[in-house]
Amino acid sequence: MSKKMFMLVVVMFTLMTLLAGCGAKPVTLEVYAGGTTQNVMLAIKETYQQQHPNVTINFNFAASKTLEETMRTLQQGDLYIATPDDIGRMSKDGLIIESKPIASLTPAIIVLQGSSVVTSWDDLAKDGVRIAILNPDLGSAGTLVEKIIGKSPLKDLIQGNITTLVAAPNEMVKLLTEGKVDAAIIWSSLAQSNAKLTAIEIPAEISESLEMWVSIPTYTTSESDASAFLEFITGAEGQQVFTKAGFTILGK
Repeated sequence: MSKKMFMLVVVMFTLMTLLAGCGAKPVTLEVYAGGTTQNVMLAIKETYQQQHPNVTINFNFAASKTLEETMRTLQQGDLYIATPDDIGRMSKDGLIIESKPIASLTPAIIVLQGSSVVTSWDDLAKDGVRIAILNPDLGSAGTLVEKIIGKSPLKDLIQGNITTLVAAPNEMVKLLTEGKVDAAIIWSSLAQSNAKLTAIEIPAEISESLEMWVSIPTYTTSESDASAFLEFITGAEGQQVFTKAGFTILGK
């Protein structure tokens, strides 16, 4: 091999090494997501990181108002998953680059399998029934449930039976299985992921659903990588995970 050819091979090998290194540059995405989406997003994270081994996804799960306050205080966040109203507040302040709809959730009455205490919406008004809901002061999910109750002719009796306010949906499971409450008003998908629980429909005339959107805040330190993950969440693979978890894909 001539010296000229040898040098050409060395240059090409060096360029290929540099290009490969650039493609595998380590990236960490800070994702702020409503607790409602925790199980789904953890499943999506596992798939995404397998396909993109250079990407590390850190989740911050909490009620939407807590998430918003934290992002504004720390000026941090590559993705924000919440309701359109939550994202809208940040957008009005010029803090959102783009946003897309993901899916919606419908609340239901969640009880233990075989429970005879609560078998319908009207049973929530019975004397002595203990009900848990999400804290309305912490986020949109709790506010939605409060709104649904307010539309019921039995609202005063049901509100009087609310004994526990929780910060996250997963806390409901523990309360129900430990017998600390008789029913919880939360997403029907919670019962799908736990064989010990069952969901009872809320009357259609008072029921409402909650939309979840994904957005990229201006705080992102890697807009291109945040955008790639946003597209994955709203794409076929991400939506399949949401559907399996009991969500309804928006626009379908």
